[in-house]
Amino acid sequence: MVIENKATNFKKFAQCDNSKCKKTFLLNSEDLVSNNGLLLCPDCLLKVSIHHSVQCTSCLAVVNFIEAEPGETPILFYVEKCTHCSGTLEDEKHIVPRYYPEAFI
Repeated sequence: MVIENKATNFKKFAQCDNSKCKKTFLLNSEDLVSNNGLLLCPDCLLKVSIHHSVQCTSCLAVVNFIEAEPGETPILFYVEKCTHCSGTLEDEKHIVPRYYPEAFI
């Protein structure tokens, strides 16, 4: 959700797409291009490069970050539902099986 400011400076604010964060932050135009459509606050954006991300396939919200080992390439994992889109906490724990060169989940 993007909240537009009606002031003359036209600053835009957004709510973080991390379902556990939900901070409101000032939106930069670079954020829209670099994050594949995800709106992440600066704190969560820092985690993307050093943590595995778990994302809901239904609503595209980031459900969780899992710390990656040093030297490990962060991977994006998916769950079918989350609490943000009528799922349960138990649904958030069932990662959709995918094959990655580094691991089979």
